[in-house]
Amino acid sequence: MSANPLWTADQADAEKLSLRLIERADVRAAREMARAGLLADPLANTLDGRLLLDRALDQWVLALAMREANGDVADPKVVWNVNNAPRDWHGHVYQGAAVAIDNPDNFNREIPITGDGHYEIEVRFSENPPQFSIVIEMEPEHHAGLGRNIGAFTLQDLLAVADEDRRVAITVGPEQVSGSRLHLQSEPGRIQIYTRDSQSDWAQVPAEVSARRLDPPHDWVPRTEDEIAATVIADMPAWVLFWRTFKDDFLGFPEPNRLVGPNGRDGGWGYLAGGRFRVGQNEAVVVTIDPAGSYYTGFQIADPWTLSPDPMHRTVSLNKGQSVPNADGTVSYVLCAVDPGVANWIDTVSLAEGWMMVRWQGVPTGADPARFIRMVERVAMADLDATLPGGCPRIDLAGRRAQIARRAVLHATRTQQGQWAR
Repeated sequence: MSANPLWTADQADAEKLSLRLIERADVRAAREMARAGLLADPLANTLDGRLLLDRALDQWVLALAMREANGDVADPKVVWNVNNAPRDWHGHVYQGAAVAIDNPDNFNREIPITGDGHYEIEVRFSENPPQFSIVIEMEPEHHAGLGRNIGAFTLQDLLAVADEDRRVAITVGPEQVSGSRLHLQSEPGRIQIYTRDSQSDWAQVPAEVSARRLDPPHDWVPRTEDEIAATVIADMPAWVLFWRTFKDDFLGFPEPNRLVGPNGRDGGWGYLAGGRFRVGQNEAVVVTIDPAGSYYTGFQIADPWTLSPDPMHRTVSLNKGQSVPNADGTVSYVLCAVDPGVANWIDTVSLAEGWMMVRWQGVPTGADPARFIRMVERVAMADLDATLPGGCPRIDLAGRRAQIARRAVLHATRTQQGQWAR
């Protein structure tokens, strides 16, 4: 399987509808009311906060419009959402939509369901699949918040029972199912099912995912565009307020230049460590981690509003396939504004402060999370060499150009209709 599984008619329809929604006068009026709240936020008084305010708001509003456009639990679609990189495909320009330190390694797809319905989700994996998880979450009111995880499967769970074509079917419904059948048990209420492909290398092809309701209601009538717009407007105040204030208590709003965690993810599908960075133009933050044999590890930064910079041409993130380990198997990242000649440079794109995140997924049984983080230290650039572990891998200008060129080619693959680049 090498064709692009993201290039679907359902994806195109959801994006085109969302783009129409955000241009409606009533939706734009709701956006302007939400913007007033951002302007009153203390972060808007900082240079980075003020310059990036409208980008954050536009991404949040489009993410909400995408969620509402695919909100029909009687006829759910599989839609890729929460990815902030702009793209020109399907005959339209899509600006990107994201929340909550979105990860450029991830393909987050959403499937809306209701807890009393019965569904089947089919997944087909590529020959070299990214780390994969499927999670069922109770949806908060107005979509404003983080859902409550009530079940999950990982790539390792699913490949163990997949057929010879790497295909597996998962049922969803309120009944408890025992035995070998793959089943996610639902609860009464509104639910989102999320699938997530986490690439250890951007050449990995994400899974094909499809969904259908097994018991659609006989009196079902598709929603009108006016009805969908009304839900966007009704949900926008709570939605924007939640993501505007998410930064204020995420991980307890830690002191800069330290990592909180690793924290286990609900459902047991991985670990996360995060924190804030603050760095001057002549400073760097050095982070050394142990990948611990995980199927996927990734490091990235986000701006003060918790949105990642455009990852295509800047090394604002590095996954397992993009980073070079130290001699002892650990990995050292250097966060700074100017290329330090270190292989694992995380480009801060001149942000004075922001967020940093490390993720481990597909972690081997018995790995000790207490040893995942080895060092987090802010240093003067003049002291960088003395701070880095011995044998820390370096890179010259030609190597950096090649690294970024490959990054751009592989990132562009995800919006091409034909073959996935290798």
